[in-house]
Amino acid sequence: MFKLIKKYLMEGIGWGCFILVINLIRTNLTSPELLPEIFENFIPNAIAQILFVMGFVSTMIVFEITRWHIGLKLIIHFTLAFSVLLIVGFGFNIFSTQNLSVIPRAIFDNSLILLLVWVVYYFEEKQDIQKINKRLLEKNLEQQSDTE
Repeated sequence: MFKLIKKYLMEGIGWGCFILVINLIRTNLTSPELLPEIFENFIPNAIAQILFVMGFVSTMIVFEITRWHIGLKLIIHFTLAFSVLLIVGFGFNIFSTQNLSVIPRAIFDNSLILLLVWVVYYFEEKQDIQKINKRLLEKNLEQQSDTE
């Protein structure tokens, strides 16, 4: 179990750094006037981004340790991930009570990130299932040829 938790935390750090870079590139391309403000508070912003993604990825453990319906797992994961987003956002003053209008944009942006990660994991799982099915088919064919 510890190895599984460590795996998800390390993946969270990796994804967090990747998404941080993607967000900087996107900001540079779409709103370069915001870069001085971002770099003025770069360390807290970077830590917040990495913590959020670590929280998002580590909550994916729900897919490993439960036998619940996939819809319930997605709802739990989505709820936990956005709880982390709000806690980190308010904790690092990314969201403020004076400017609540940034929250819908943050939720939208992070929903796209969630979708991207879910799609990646879906295709990874699908590929794993295809490999397992191929091995089972080969094993069945071997057993059939042995009995003939």
